[in-house]
Amino acid sequence: MYDKQKSDLIETYLVLRPELRRFLAAWFRDASIAEDVLQEMYLKLERTQLAAPVRNVSAFLYKIAENLALDWRKKGLRQHHRDTAWSETSVGTSPGVARAVGSGEPVEPAAEAPDPDAAFDAKRKLDSLVAKIAQLPENLKAPLILCTLEDMSHKQAAEVLGISPKAVETRIYRARHSLSANLNLGN
Repeated sequence: MYDKQKSDLIETYLVLRPELRRFLAAWFRDASIAEDVLQEMYLKLERTQLAAPVRNVSAFLYKIAENLALDWRKKGLRQHHRDTAWSETSVGTSPGVARAVGSGEPVEPAAEAPDPDAAFDAKRKLDSLVAKIAQLPENLKAPLILCTLEDMSHKQAAEVLGISPKAVETRIYRARHSLSANLNLGN
């Protein structure tokens, strides 16, 4: 007798599945989680042994969906707390630092500040490079800027400059060669 009711229960689940999916998607605000919960619900229905007849099958299915959704959320909260605790102990941050302000979401630890001497050296090299680019002849500087900084292809830069793509390639090569020869980045 209960096997017939179990098959009716699964049949009703399959009919109500789109409505249950919308219910769970609204609950989680995520359709993929709703699908996961629906799959878990189906497996639970397949394994269940009914101890008593179900009077309202639709309400019964919605209650199962709600209970599984609550379990899913609890599981997510436990995982969040476990991950936060792990982050705090392995990264060595205080509890207030491991979460974004107000959201409770875990945050990647901040990178350490760069060495001031290394930052100054990098700035000096960049300034030197910009000055050397400005000193390049226009026929070398323009293709270099269009392709490197403006992210144009050689063909696009050739159209803008009115030259062949091969000429663009050659001029970029010459510009880079000139920069590397004139720019001592090691100092």
